[in-house]
Amino acid sequence: MNATMKKLCSSNDSPWGLLFVRVVMGVIFVGHGWGKLFGEGNPEKFAGWLGSMGIEPSYILAVCAGAAETFGGMMLITGLFTRVASASLVVLMLVAIGFVHLDAGMFGKGGYEFQLLLLAGVVMTLIQGAGKYSIDEMLANK
Repeated sequence: MNATMKKLCSSNDSPWGLLFVRVVMGVIFVGHGWGKLFGEGNPEKFAGWLGSMGIEPSYILAVCAGAAETFGGMMLITGLFTRVASASLVVLMLVAIGFVHLDAGMFGKGGYEFQLLLLAGVVMTLIQGAGKYSIDEMLANK
């Protein structure tokens, strides 16, 4: 195998990919969670939607989902307690897929492809941790 092909096919230990994915996922989660907590209708609107699907106690679950997304997303961005944040977001994405999107199938309107992609990302950070450029790394090396 020539040098170019080896370079194309090899892996590296660069921390930049994990940082990029962690930050992008964090921004997405914060955006979705912030809307649930502080957006138009606040948690009441989201709770009403959950209640219409028979998911109860809808208000408490709406606040919990919004908080997990908002604060979990912030934790992903900073790399603080990343595995804790990732674990809560894994549960949230499994619930979203199972209770909201599964019947619509993977693709199309209401499908779960987006939630599945976020699930894959938070499973990765649950397994890998935050990486080199994170508060977790700074705390681990103290």
